Amino acid sequence: MDFLASESSAPINPGVHVNVMETLVYEEIDKQLRFYPKNLRNYLNLTEVATYALNRLPPLYASSVKGVEEQRRVAGRQYRSELTSAVRRAIAAVERDPLRNSEPIVSEIEVNYRGAESTLGQIQELLKRYHLLEPVNKEVTWDNCLPLLRQAFLKLTTAQAPPPLGVTERRAVPPPPPPPIRTPSMDDRQIDPKNTLW
Repeated sequence: MDFLASESSAPINPGVHVNVMETLVYEEIDKQLRFYPKNLRNYLNLTEVATYALNRLPPLYASSVKGVEEQRRVAGRQYRSELTSAVRRAIAAVERDPLRNSEPIVSEIEVNYRGAESTLGQIQELLKRYHLLEPVNKEVTWDNCLPLLRQAFLKLTTAQAPPPLGVTERRAVPPPPPPPIRTPSMDDRQIDPKNTLW
């Protein structure tokens, strides 16, 4: 059975797990690049360097703070020299081919973040366009978005609501309709026994 194609539901509480080796690789890249000229450091694609190194190192997953600490100790004891060597080779490999044309993978988190930032910008523009943002130059952030929207809706609803009736300004009450004109009904008419059909 293909695991990826199965329609089983996700765990109820999946939790979070991290590959501690990823953190260690980025720390090692930073450490080694301190000795490189600044223009070369800015030119290297650190994601490609990390990917190259990580493909040559074992993963060290943890799902708790204590697990992360333990995996760091394991890496320090068992994989220190492999880590240093893998990062050195990764920098050299990416440095040899710096003009390689590759399309990076954009994470779902990054896509969602960009979408959220775009939405915030649209909310700000909308509030400015309808003069609902006070002060006018205020920036809409996720921290102040809800209060600003509440303020805008309150401003809109109070502008559209009819003014309440005061003591001095009472609306004229229309007069009651005239009573209906009485017409003779069947009950009021005289029944002629000669004209009855029985």
